[in-house]
Amino acid sequence: MAITKTSTANYALQLCGASPIVALTDDTPNARAVNAIYDTSRKSVLAECKWNFATTRATLTITAVTIAWTHTNETYYYARPTDILEIFESSDSDAAWREEGDFILSDTADLGLKYVYDHDTPSKYPALFLDAFVDKLCANICFMLLNSATKAEAFIAKYEKVSLPKAMSKNSQTGIQQEPKDDEWERAKFGTEGNPARSYG
Repeated sequence: MAITKTSTANYALQLCGASPIVALTDDTPNARAVNAIYDTSRKSVLAECKWNFATTRATLTITAVTIAWTHTNETYYYARPTDILEIFESSDSDAAWREEGDFILSDTADLGLKYVYDHDTPSKYPALFLDAFVDKLCANICFMLLNSATKAEAFIAKYEKVSLPKAMSKNSQTGIQQEPKDDEWERAKFGTEGNPARSYG
């Protein structure tokens, strides 16, 4: 069976000892409570790490909005993609850029970014990430529905000490870890010009 928002919410509800729902949009106390915290909880967990499954790249678009004033090196005014949660790389390693409200200001033309986006398709979540997300939901549900600080604290502890670290560890094991290539001067210094070490860059 496909994993959906409703099935994810019901998994969290059942772990908390609460009744399941038919849909997040139901007009019931449980559905209203989960619907209120679902998106915030998801974004919070996604912002915790450079998740490989939730990483994308985009070339930014110049905004037509007039900026009141800028610093001298802020030549380009880009519209900030609405799905950005955490930026961790730009297409030009020498580019100067910063986020400001709905904009990204930079000194570089055709700037591209790599970032974690607001991935909202639970059927594509890795299993360990889904576990962490459910624990986050459970903690919030226990406060809102069950008024149980004890249960909520238990789920928070599980999230912070078990499920999130496990998901982050698994995420870091995906692919080959890249290392900077040695330049010719470094290889000459250590006498390895003819037999450079394998590297990825």
